Amino acid sequence: MNILTTLLLLASLAILTLSNPIIHNNTTIHNARRGLPPQKASRERRGIAFNDVSVLPLFVGKGAMVTWTYNWDSIAPPSSAWFRFIPMLHSLRDDLAGRWRDNAETRAFENWRKGEMPTWLLGFNEPDNCMAGAGGSCISVSDAVAGWKKHMEPLSTLTPKLYLGSPAVTNAFATPTSGLGWLSAFMKACTGCTIDFINLHWYDRASNVDYFKAHINEARKIAGGRPIWITEFRAAGSDEEVVRFLDEVMPWMDASSDIHRYAYFMARPGAGMLVNGQGNGLSVIGREFDYFYR
Repeated sequence: MNILTTLLLLASLAILTLSNPIIHNNTTIHNARRGLPPQKASRERRGIAFNDVSVLPLFVGKGAMVTWTYNWDSIAPPSSAWFRFIPMLHSLRDDLAGRWRDNAETRAFENWRKGEMPTWLLGFNEPDNCMAGAGGSCISVSDAVAGWKKHMEPLSTLTPKLYLGSPAVTNAFATPTSGLGWLSAFMKACTGCTIDFINLHWYDRASNVDYFKAHINEARKIAGGRPIWITEFRAAGSDEEVVRFLDEVMPWMDASSDIHRYAYFMARPGAGMLVNGQGNGLSVIGREFDYFYR
């Protein structure tokens, strides 16, 4: 088969696949032209949420598991750490939404030029969280659907390997306006939306391993076969209790074929955080998160 014939055949296949998206729960689970988001090996799923870019090099080392980062924004300062940065549209606030498309497109085209690397984009942060100062975006389902179609959906066809992650909801008790209930309502209401994976947050005690797993199992019912990212999770307890929690849940997530990424909250100094109090190294919890693997 000559080159011209091959190109014509590929073009024909592209037209066919673009016209036949796969639909689940009113949303596009993925498009046949690109397939499901690619899974990473179990040793490459861990990420870190950060505000201060200077802490990122602390997570680099022989045997370290961290491979990606995000900062609840669509752009990050340069860093000597090699990690992949994942942009997020935190909310519909004008200053964030106004720069979103330019930053997302820049990241996607940079990745595409680097050997056709995939790009992942994260949707709104805790739209079901309306507590002042708690970091949520406080967006109703209807406003989130409109915002998604305006700001996220146009990016879905930007490159063949660009994947959109749902709004990240809390683990509050599920109602139509909170927790997994909010996410379920969004997935049903966002007709024709491309949602390639779903995002979750989880906060509770380190002793509640069973609750952590049960929450993700409930989310699987909403995901409908989509991959799952846990972009924030944190367990309350002593360092020893949190280490035991991580030693239980990380191998479980690593062994789960549908859990593609997870990030412990968060990369900053302080009690229970991933960086030590002096800000010059990893905490006990940080070392466990970055290096433990079985």
